[in-house]
Amino acid sequence: MKTLGVLGGMGPLATVNFLELVVKNTEVAAERDHIRVFVDSNPAIPDRISALLHGGESPVPLMAEALRNLETIGAEVIVMPCVTAHNFYNDLKPSPGTEFINMIDVLIETCQKRFRGKTAGVLSTSATLELRTILNPLEARGVPFITPNKAEQNEITRLILNVKTNAPMNDTVRDFERVLDSMTSRGAEYFLLGCTELPVIANHSGAGYVFLDAALELARAAISACK
Repeated sequence: MKTLGVLGGMGPLATVNFLELVVKNTEVAAERDHIRVFVDSNPAIPDRISALLHGGESPVPLMAEALRNLETIGAEVIVMPCVTAHNFYNDLKPSPGTEFINMIDVLIETCQKRFRGKTAGVLSTSATLELRTILNPLEARGVPFITPNKAEQNEITRLILNVKTNAPMNDTVRDFERVLDSMTSRGAEYFLLGCTELPVIANHSGAGYVFLDAALELARAAISACK
């Protein structure tokens, strides 16, 4: 079994949520059958949205440092449970023999397999939306989708920040569901959670929406690569 390395901290709660997904989705007969995991969760990594859209400090140096840390202590499969951070994926150079799973590729493949012909409502950070990090691959693979309007995207951005700052979840879930209802009325048949903070909100929703969780699909891909 290979050892998993998690390049985390973007944000800290999303990293913890990802680790829980790995544990809960690993089939084991005994505790010892779980995957060994190393984590570098560094919340000091500069803000990805600021770097991408506003000329802020690049997160690449600290992301690359985390990648090296994980390799040094023995990680053979690396994952980065942050969709927006994948705008810098090609700037990070793992050592030969290290598998660095691309979260976006995993997400698009799952859309094609599980929701063929259905329209995705794409929920993500403003940087992921504006840079078309998910949209271009969806378009290239022929996956139909809709995106939030400006007011809805502003709301999604605010709710993502709520998760990062541990704001009360009840109000956050209520406002999240308002966006989902509006997008459903415009044709969304399922929701692609293209930011790893969004599953934290979605897990508290009991309204019966269909979600495709980027973090969950990455966890499944990581388990497969390690086992």
